[in-house]
Amino acid sequence: MYSRLGRRRNWRLQYDVVPPFQDPRHVHLKSIWTFDLDDDVLRLDKKDLNLQVPLNLVRFRSITIADFEPYQPPLARSKHSLQSVFVFPRSWTNMTRNGVDRSQLLRYKALVPILLADFVYQWRHVFGGRYNNATFRRLAFAIIKIATLDFRVEEVTQPRPPIATHFIWINDLPDWEPFSGDIVRVGGVSIVISQHIPHAVSLILKDFAKRNRQSAQDPQDPQNQLPGNSLTYLVFSVKEVILFRMSRQGERHSRTLRLFDGVEPPSDEAIDLLLEATQTSVPTTRLHHLPMELQDAAIRNVAAGPIESARVGCILNAGSVFTWRRNNRSIRRQEVRAFRSPQSPVESQIFFGDSFSGLAYK
Repeated sequence: MYSRLGRRRNWRLQYDVVPPFQDPRHVHLKSIWTFDLDDDVLRLDKKDLNLQVPLNLVRFRSITIADFEPYQPPLARSKHSLQSVFVFPRSWTNMTRNGVDRSQLLRYKALVPILLADFVYQWRHVFGGRYNNATFRRLAFAIIKIATLDFRVEEVTQPRPPIATHFIWINDLPDWEPFSGDIVRVGGVSIVISQHIPHAVSLILKDFAKRNRQSAQDPQDPQNQLPGNSLTYLVFSVKEVILFRMSRQGERHSRTLRLFDGVEPPSDEAIDLLLEATQTSVPTTRLHHLPMELQDAAIRNVAAGPIESARVGCILNAGSVFTWRRNNRSIRRQEVRAFRSPQSPVESQIFFGDSFSGLAYK
């Protein structure tokens, strides 16, 4: 047994273990050995087999496969959390964020939903399985960054040999750092990041009370002012979103909308709510006074590739709506680092800081 666990194995120190056996690509991965120091066990997982042995026994003597005993792994994430049914006893109301710029929203809706769908596809082995809080917070970070177009685009223009390796594979995990806190402020909304909706509601109540105290102590500080004596929160659990509005008179909330539950595509209403809630205002510049043809030319010259140009056009709310076409060809997601010739189109790779998101387009 020990000889089979030698140098040919691909050992990794990871913050989470996402079982890949529900993913069709798992045929390239026969087994996973996990040293779980928290539970003090060594686990062996295969598609139809789950075994474990106490690490105390491993430390004490040599072991064989006969020392392992079957165990029941945690169930995969449920299709719907249904937690909101118990959190919000009051009936929900139709809610949207006030003051949404519809022309800017239209630009974002042409770009962001496809980026998000491709991101979920690239990381489908994670979204479709069970993951811990560290992975959850990284997924939440990425979705919010993509929704707000707050990322960096690297453009590959040089030739590349035919290495044909996948950008993301079934044993990969996100390696970017998550948000440091549970509440992230974007524009006029506070995004509450929590897998558990009851916990999110408690965070909202504490934050609203804190903001109320600050407003009473220093009402002249713009950061302490409560627009309309209310605050808007977006409860974000990756699987679902809820808009929550708090005021001194009480609270209201939207219905729960399905986002990325790993089973079904997100609802159009959830994407709309995410984009509306995270929208920020754009000041009018000289660019906006130019004819559309000149706006398009200026936006196009921002970068060599189409993704960065589209991102800037959305942020500035200028130029034509992105169509996912450039030079009479469709722009598509890339899954492998394929051969590049000097004539190949620009490859646009999306990064969060220095960490690759898994998204590349050509």
